[in-house]
Amino acid sequence: MTLQELVAAIASPDVKAVYEQSIIGPGAIPESVYRAAIDVYRPQLQAAYELAFDEHALDALVFPTTPLPARPIGQDQTVELNGRKVSTLLTYIRHTDPGSNAGIPGVSVPIGMTGDGLPVGLELDGPAGSDRRLLAVARAVERVFGFLPAPKPGHGRSQTD
Repeated sequence: MTLQELVAAIASPDVKAVYEQSIIGPGAIPESVYRAAIDVYRPQLQAAYELAFDEHALDALVFPTTPLPARPIGQDQTVELNGRKVSTLLTYIRHTDPGSNAGIPGVSVPIGMTGDGLPVGLELDGPAGSDRRLLAVARAVERVFGFLPAPKPGHGRSQTD
């Protein structure tokens, strides 16, 4: 399978658009920029995480999984953030993307519901290789907040669904 075939098979329109623009399209990231990201900047990101975990004796970094509550199904191309329309995909991955790029374990735990009945998540990122420990921490957090019910049918649906 070629990269073009792989991108063509992506079902999510917003994810597909990112890949078309940055990987295979005319605005594709140049090989030299990609190599620098992998060979220079990723190791720097990994070192920064390692320093933070070691210097502060942390089992996990804790932060909101997403910067905004969940979007209704069908309203997923753009979202308003700080008064501007921005990509929903890039907005919703902004908190979890750095840890993923660094290759460290991360887990999102539901901790509450919005006034509209949609779940709110708390992200826990752990040091490289700490998967089991991070899952234990996540389980403890889950016990503190309790188990949440699934969103009620119809919640999160756009008015056009």
